[in-house]
Amino acid sequence: MKIAVLGSTGVIGTLTLELAEKYSVEVVALAAGRNLSKLSEQIHRFRPRYVAVQRKEDAEKLGKGVLWGREGLNALATLDEADLVVVGVSGTDGIEPTYMAARAGKRIALANKESLVSGGKVICETARKNSAFIIPVDSEHSSLFQLLLFPEQPQEIFLTASGGPFFRGRPEVIRIEDVLSHPTWRMGKKITVDSATLMNKAFEMVEARWLFNFPPERIKVLIHPQSAVHALARMRDGTLFAHMGPADMRLPIQYALFYPERKPPPSPPLHLENLGHLEFYPAPPEKYPTIDLGYRMMQEACSLAAVINGANDFAVESFLEGKLNFDRILDVIIEVSKVHRPYPLNTIDEVLEAVKEGRERAREISGVKE
Repeated sequence: MKIAVLGSTGVIGTLTLELAEKYSVEVVALAAGRNLSKLSEQIHRFRPRYVAVQRKEDAEKLGKGVLWGREGLNALATLDEADLVVVGVSGTDGIEPTYMAARAGKRIALANKESLVSGGKVICETARKNSAFIIPVDSEHSSLFQLLLFPEQPQEIFLTASGGPFFRGRPEVIRIEDVLSHPTWRMGKKITVDSATLMNKAFEMVEARWLFNFPPERIKVLIHPQSAVHALARMRDGTLFAHMGPADMRLPIQYALFYPERKPPPSPPLHLENLGHLEFYPAPPEKYPTIDLGYRMMQEACSLAAVINGANDFAVESFLEGKLNFDRILDVIIEVSKVHRPYPLNTIDEVLEAVKEGRERAREISGVKE
């Protein structure tokens, strides 16, 4: 098997390459942002035929033939040589290459939430039309993907949320390092902040709606601090199936790489006797405003989700840069959602424009200068 890894220097990309090396998978392409030192190490280690970076000056530093910008990323997403495209690009930069890979009929291991949050309708319709196959890499959606292999359609599906670092309580003054100290998962900064606000769970609701063509009112969320159960499905007779596993992103990545084959566990398997106990709590929309946003994004016209995605991107970036307080992240996003009047999205260009609109609205409302 030959793979292209987009976002190779991030958490998903790094773990993917670890597994590729373990199982002698050929890496034909690497795409990264600005972490040139790490990318250079990966180039030396894996000898890809194609490389792409974000900026032209960085491409020139790396040498002749290195691609750059949107065009470079999209070129790697559609390579004929790649049997599988791993989209581990963080944020809205992953939307267009996911669409391009779907249009090219590729097999896609998708770890970029924003693609289906903003462009779920367009991307999933494009994938079906071109016989592309999307295998989710999110732990929750990988679990649902496997639970939905049952011949019977569930009555309800449940996504679980750890509750983030502040579920048991929060400090009076929230620092960036407090937000980035996730209790159970090791992830990139952006998604770790989204976990702290629970915005990641709202986005996952939207992803599930498009990935599995599931009715919004039958998608539920449970708070589960132990992160041992990643998703559940309730059948017509009331039977509840749970998909369990360790909190290790290598497991869903490995499943996506080799589906339908299962490889030996990449880390120690989950032992129930060591868990002690499992807790589950409701996540009512009136208590958790992001869950309410999740239902709104699923039920209203597609532009709302794209605009919220753009607003969230801007707010999280501003927080990580020290320009916006943690508590202001959701205030800004909710205000953006209130002033937006949703409309349908039919092309990838319209999706990207709606995301841009969300960023601009968030900038205006927050008063943060880019």
